[in-house]
Amino acid sequence: MRYVVPAAPEDVYQFFKETSNMSRCWPSELNLRIVESHGDAYVASFNLLGQKWLVRFKIRETGDLSQFHETTDFPFGKLVHEIQITPVEGGAQVYEKMVLETRVPFAGWFLRRILEYREAMVRKSFGVESEIFYRDPLKISIGVGTGVSVVAVAIAASLLLIPASPNLLLDLVQRLIPWLLLWFFTHDLAHLVIGSLVGVRFSHYYIGLSNIVRLGIIPPALRLLPLALGIKIDRARSKATPSGYAAMYTAGPLASMLTPLAASLTLIQLHGLTPTPIILLAVSTANIAFTTYFSPKAGCLAKAKKALKRDKTLIKLKNNQHISSNGRPG
Repeated sequence: MRYVVPAAPEDVYQFFKETSNMSRCWPSELNLRIVESHGDAYVASFNLLGQKWLVRFKIRETGDLSQFHETTDFPFGKLVHEIQITPVEGGAQVYEKMVLETRVPFAGWFLRRILEYREAMVRKSFGVESEIFYRDPLKISIGVGTGVSVVAVAIAASLLLIPASPNLLLDLVQRLIPWLLLWFFTHDLAHLVIGSLVGVRFSHYYIGLSNIVRLGIIPPALRLLPLALGIKIDRARSKATPSGYAAMYTAGPLASMLTPLAASLTLIQLHGLTPTPIILLAVSTANIAFTTYFSPKAGCLAKAKKALKRDKTLIKLKNNQHISSNGRPG
């Protein structure tokens, strides 16, 4: 991309050279920050797909008013970024070229949206008024997200009532679909329902990565595969106690464990101990075992434990304040 800003080329180059300006020019939703710097090597943190990422990149000055950035551990692949500043009438022309080596189909489209916003912010930094708007394509409104989830659960319930197929493979597939719908869509619905009861408020749903990636058991080449539906807490509007947050966090994994299990037991009740319900019962049991192991380490149950720990700390502080207000014992 090429664009012109009304400033001296040296000043424009210095703007790009100052890495603290990066966070000003990237969408606030990404929360981009430089957290470490050692010479020409830097570490940046940012939020993407519901997870926090740390990436390392290097900046090399490649000539007169030129820079070359290289990031080898960007979540989507290898990212290189070239910046050249040249004098033109009325200011400086900025030439930026980004090349992303990736196997993720939507990565280029996603990055282009960010770069369009970034260009507008750079121009604004030098006094050029331009329309600045960035909408996270992975964000879903509360109404739409809840509607889709409720419809998915209703479809799952309907599919469970379909007569069994004499073909084992076909029968397994048509039963596995409602099992997966319940496993995927009841998690955030449970967060929403229980959260609403205890005072937690939410701003939106989003498409992100499952917290399973935090365990570090997924190879780097596959770490973008476990997509999940998430729901974002609106901290400013929430009035829940730490115990309320713990209940809200706990509701999600319980729903994603128990509703698929209930589906398996329902099939057994309807059709007896036929192969398909038995297989799904085994899958449900494995799902419960894995979630019981994973969630307290990196998932919602880990967040619930932290909330309960804060609750105990608050109770302890209140007790100490009560003792102080009544004077020293003895």
